[in-house]
Amino acid sequence: MLAPYYLRINAIPKAWSPGTTGIVAGTPVLVTIRGDSDFVRYRGKLRGRIVMNGPIALPRNRFDPPARRWTDAELDSLSRITDPGEPRTYWEDAEGFVEGLARRKRIDDFFRDEGAAALLEPSRNPNALLSSSHISYATDRTGAVPAFVVAREQYDAVLRLVERQRPVRLELSLRSRFTQTDSLGYNIVAEIPGTDPRIGTEFVMVVGHFDTWQAAVGATDNAAGSAVAMEAIRILKTLGVNPRRTIRIALWDGEEQEDYFGSMGYVKRHYGDPEPMRLLPEHANFSAYFNVDHGTGRIRGFSLQGNAAARPILAAFLEPFRDLGATTLTIRNDGSTDHMAFASVGLPAFNSIQDEIDYETKTHHTSLDFANYLIEDDLKQAAVVMASLLYHTAMRDERMPRTPLPQPKR
Repeated sequence: MLAPYYLRINAIPKAWSPGTTGIVAGTPVLVTIRGDSDFVRYRGKLRGRIVMNGPIALPRNRFDPPARRWTDAELDSLSRITDPGEPRTYWEDAEGFVEGLARRKRIDDFFRDEGAAALLEPSRNPNALLSSSHISYATDRTGAVPAFVVAREQYDAVLRLVERQRPVRLELSLRSRFTQTDSLGYNIVAEIPGTDPRIGTEFVMVVGHFDTWQAAVGATDNAAGSAVAMEAIRILKTLGVNPRRTIRIALWDGEEQEDYFGSMGYVKRHYGDPEPMRLLPEHANFSAYFNVDHGTGRIRGFSLQGNAAARPILAAFLEPFRDLGATTLTIRNDGSTDHMAFASVGLPAFNSIQDEIDYETKTHHTSLDFANYLIEDDLKQAAVVMASLLYHTAMRDERMPRTPLPQPKR
């Protein structure tokens, strides 16, 4: 900002934003679009303008602790849930996301068609952090307006000046380079082969994802989960175990994009397509999937994804870790992470319950998601719990029980 005073604005480009043609300068205009009827208000008024999209949001309650662990009472409440709740299917999980993506695309297309020169949006995180957008996950940004996410307190400062009709002048520029790719998803997969002639070709999986957002390096989302999975496998290899079933680690690509490119692509290639519910032969050889994708916190247990028959089995496996606080099992359904791809074709998929620490307040998709926010002892606990869980699941006589096969998409 060059007027009414100088301010170097802290911002990051939105994911897949195109670059500007040199320096863009001008007085910003505030635009608030809550529904399609708002488009009429701004039609013909945005050509060549720097658009500030969104009003000032109320700050987070500053009396809430920025970091926390699950309390015993909260974990007890989770364990007592009797209704799994939503999302009950993969399609329910995707529905809200797809609707949000469509709304966002209509707004983006409107700014493009109106000829806006640049777009500024406030960070979704109110704690003076830059945070990647949760909504614009689409990689097709053909003709999109160059866009930045601006630190909340600076966005608010500029917005107040605009509202008071002060002579605000901004300058910005962005250089972008794109590498051609596709939407298959490129995964990292390794395994400890099963030794039992009868069940050695059945699989137990531990999983994290290695893609991240542009604001930082993605230490808690989800290098942490990937590290836990890798360390669990290293522990088992170091012990020289010979599991009856194959224990497989997968680190997914494309979790942060629409439709879980990595995990869903893997499911479709190996286990089946959830849309027509057409299953592949490998589907019969699958035992269990354990997902780690919620930051640096200790594992406190697992969400069963409606699989009540798995509760006594996992409870027995986790009992030795009672002193480490890792025994909570809840019938609850979880969504918005890779286990949903496996649940979509009826495979037993369990999502870890982890201490939240400061995941939502500080690190999730923000500019603070670096390794100094990892807690080494928590990650060690998670890896030890996971190594034991994988081993016992691989050694039991029977596969993990399954829920009824989901209905195909209608």
